[in-house]
Amino acid sequence: MRGALMDYYLKILLVICAAHELAGGTIKSTRDAVYKKYLSLRSLPFEDCGSLYQVSYLDIESCTTLPCSMARNATIKVTVRFDDNGNGVSFLKHEVRWVFNYIKTQAAITPDPCDGDHGCIESASGGKAYWANIFVNETLPVMKGSMLWESKDANDQNLICFQVPVVITV
Repeated sequence: MRGALMDYYLKILLVICAAHELAGGTIKSTRDAVYKKYLSLRSLPFEDCGSLYQVSYLDIESCTTLPCSMARNATIKVTVRFDDNGNGVSFLKHEVRWVFNYIKTQAAITPDPCDGDHGCIESASGGKAYWANIFVNETLPVMKGSMLWESKDANDQNLICFQVPVVITV
Protein backbone atom coordinates (compact mmCIF):
# COMPACT_ATOMS: atom_id res chain seq x y z
CA MET A 1 0.00 0.00 0.00
CA ARG A 2 2.79 2.38 0.91
CA GLY A 3 4.51 1.87 -2.49
CA ALA A 4 1.22 2.51 -4.32
CA LEU A 5 0.73 5.74 -2.35
CA MET A 6 4.26 6.87 -3.20
CA ASP A 7 3.63 6.11 -6.89
CA TYR A 8 0.40 8.13 -6.73
CA TYR A 9 2.16 11.15 -5.20
CA LEU A 10 5.04 10.83 -7.66
CA LYS A 11 2.58 10.87 -10.58
CA ILE A 12 0.87 13.98 -9.14
CA LEU A 13 4.26 15.65 -8.73
CA LEU A 14 5.20 14.79 -12.33
CA VAL A 15 1.90 16.21 -13.62
CA ILE A 16 2.46 19.42 -11.63
CA CYS A 17 6.04 19.69 -12.92
CA ALA A 18 4.92 19.07 -16.51
CA ALA A 19 2.17 21.70 -16.23
CA HIS A 20 4.65 24.18 -14.74
CA GLU A 21 7.17 23.51 -17.53
CA LEU A 22 4.49 23.89 -20.20
CA ALA A 23 3.25 27.16 -18.71
CA GLY A 24 6.82 28.39 -18.32
CA GLY A 25 7.54 27.66 -21.99
CA THR A 26 4.36 29.45 -23.03
CA ILE A 27 5.20 32.43 -20.87
CA LYS A 28 8.77 32.54 -22.23
CA SER A 29 7.67 32.34 -25.86
CA THR A 30 5.01 35.01 -25.26
CA ARG A 31 7.58 37.22 -23.53
CA ASP A 32 10.01 36.76 -26.46
CA ALA A 33 7.27 37.59 -28.99
CA VAL A 34 6.32 40.74 -27.06
CA TYR A 35 9.99 41.80 -26.86
CA LYS A 36 10.47 41.26 -30.62
CA LYS A 37 7.35 43.34 -31.33
CA TYR A 38 8.64 46.07 -29.00
CA LEU A 39 11.99 46.09 -30.86
CA SER A 40 10.29 46.26 -34.25
CA LEU A 41 8.28 49.29 -33.09
CA ARG A 42 11.48 51.06 -31.92
CA SER A 43 13.42 50.12 -35.06
CA LEU A 44 14.31 52.61 -37.71
CA PRO A 45 12.21 51.75 -40.78
CA PHE A 46 14.14 49.94 -43.52
CA GLU A 47 13.54 48.02 -46.71
CA ASP A 48 14.53 44.36 -46.57
CA CYS A 49 16.29 43.37 -49.79
CA GLY A 50 16.44 39.60 -49.46
CA SER A 51 17.62 38.71 -45.95
CA LEU A 52 17.96 35.04 -45.07
CA TYR A 53 17.50 35.96 -41.40
CA GLN A 54 14.75 38.23 -40.14
CA VAL A 55 16.00 41.64 -39.02
CA SER A 56 14.01 42.74 -35.97
CA TYR A 57 15.75 46.01 -35.14
CA LEU A 58 17.90 48.62 -36.85
CA ASP A 59 19.49 51.61 -35.15
CA ILE A 60 21.63 54.17 -36.95
CA GLU A 61 23.31 56.50 -34.49
CA SER A 62 21.69 59.95 -34.39
CA CYS A 63 19.07 58.99 -37.00
CA THR A 64 15.47 59.21 -35.82
CA THR A 65 13.67 60.03 -39.07
CA LEU A 66 14.05 59.14 -42.72
CA PRO A 67 15.98 59.99 -44.73
CA CYS A 68 18.87 59.64 -42.28
CA SER A 69 20.99 62.76 -42.28
CA MET A 70 24.68 61.81 -42.48
CA ALA A 71 27.42 64.40 -42.39
CA ARG A 72 30.54 64.05 -44.50
CA ASN A 73 33.63 62.96 -42.54
CA ALA A 74 31.47 61.38 -39.81
CA THR A 75 31.73 57.87 -38.42
CA ILE A 76 28.31 56.49 -37.56
CA LYS A 77 27.50 53.39 -35.53
CA VAL A 78 24.92 50.97 -36.97
CA THR A 79 23.34 48.31 -34.73
CA VAL A 80 21.27 45.40 -36.06
CA ARG A 81 19.35 42.67 -34.21
CA PHE A 82 18.33 39.59 -36.15
CA ASP A 83 17.02 36.07 -35.61
CA ASP A 84 19.66 33.59 -36.77
CA ASN A 85 17.25 30.65 -36.33
CA GLY A 86 19.60 29.14 -33.74
CA ASN A 87 22.45 28.75 -36.25
CA GLY A 88 25.03 30.44 -34.03
CA VAL A 89 26.21 33.10 -36.46
CA SER A 90 29.68 34.22 -35.37
CA PHE A 91 31.11 35.80 -38.55
CA LEU A 92 29.75 38.56 -40.79
CA LYS A 93 31.49 40.21 -43.74
CA HIS A 94 29.89 43.51 -44.71
CA GLU A 95 29.35 44.90 -48.19
CA VAL A 96 27.90 48.38 -47.84
CA ARG A 97 27.32 50.77 -50.70
CA TRP A 98 26.06 54.31 -51.06
CA VAL A 99 23.55 54.54 -53.89
CA PHE A 100 23.01 57.92 -55.61
CA ASN A 101 21.03 58.04 -58.87
CA TYR A 102 21.78 54.35 -59.54
CA ILE A 103 25.52 54.89 -59.02
CA LYS A 104 26.93 52.66 -56.27
CA THR A 105 29.99 53.60 -54.23
CA GLN A 106 31.64 51.27 -51.71
CA ALA A 107 31.44 52.42 -48.08
CA ALA A 108 34.19 51.93 -45.47
CA ILE A 109 33.06 49.73 -42.54
CA THR A 110 34.89 48.85 -39.32
CA PRO A 111 35.31 46.28 -38.01
CA ASP A 112 35.06 44.17 -41.11
CA PRO A 113 34.74 41.31 -40.89
CA CYS A 114 32.71 41.19 -37.69
CA ASP A 115 33.92 38.13 -35.82
CA GLY A 116 34.95 36.92 -32.36
CA ASP A 117 38.12 39.03 -32.45
CA HIS A 118 36.23 42.34 -32.42
CA GLY A 119 33.31 41.78 -30.02
CA CYS A 120 30.93 43.22 -32.59
CA ILE A 121 28.57 40.24 -32.74
CA GLU A 122 26.80 38.90 -29.67
CA SER A 123 23.87 36.84 -28.53
CA ALA A 124 20.78 38.91 -27.85
CA SER A 125 17.30 38.17 -26.65
CA GLY A 126 15.71 36.06 -29.37
CA GLY A 127 18.73 35.95 -31.69
CA LYS A 128 21.90 37.88 -32.41
CA ALA A 129 23.03 41.49 -32.62
CA TYR A 130 25.96 43.15 -34.32
CA TRP A 131 27.33 46.64 -34.63
CA ALA A 132 29.67 48.27 -37.10
CA ASN A 133 30.83 51.79 -37.88
CA ILE A 134 30.32 53.33 -41.29
CA PHE A 135 32.50 56.19 -42.47
CA VAL A 136 30.78 58.93 -44.48
CA ASN A 137 33.47 59.83 -47.00
CA GLU A 138 34.07 63.54 -47.65
CA THR A 139 33.85 62.97 -51.43
CA LEU A 140 30.23 61.79 -51.34
CA PRO A 141 27.80 64.13 -53.09
CA VAL A 142 25.59 66.33 -50.94
CA MET A 143 22.27 64.80 -51.96
CA LYS A 144 19.62 62.20 -51.18
CA GLY A 145 20.29 58.55 -51.87
CA SER A 146 20.35 55.32 -49.93
CA MET A 147 22.64 53.07 -47.95
CA LEU A 148 22.55 49.42 -49.07
CA TRP A 149 23.89 47.07 -46.38
CA GLU A 150 24.62 43.38 -46.94
CA SER A 151 26.11 41.03 -44.36
CA LYS A 152 27.48 37.71 -45.57
CA ASP A 153 28.84 34.60 -43.89
CA ALA A 154 32.29 33.05 -44.47
CA ASN A 155 30.90 31.23 -47.55
CA ASP A 156 29.72 34.55 -49.07
CA GLN A 157 26.05 33.68 -48.48
CA ASN A 158 23.93 36.80 -48.04
CA LEU A 159 22.40 36.60 -44.55
CA ILE A 160 21.16 40.15 -44.00
CA CYS A 161 20.26 42.81 -46.53
CA PHE A 162 18.56 46.13 -45.90
CA GLN A 163 18.35 49.54 -47.53
CA VAL A 164 17.76 52.89 -45.83
CA PRO A 165 17.16 56.32 -47.41
CA VAL A 166 19.90 58.82 -46.52
CA VAL A 167 20.82 62.41 -47.21
CA ILE A 168 24.48 63.40 -47.19
CA THR A 169 25.18 66.79 -45.62
CA VAL A 170 28.23 69.00 -45.19
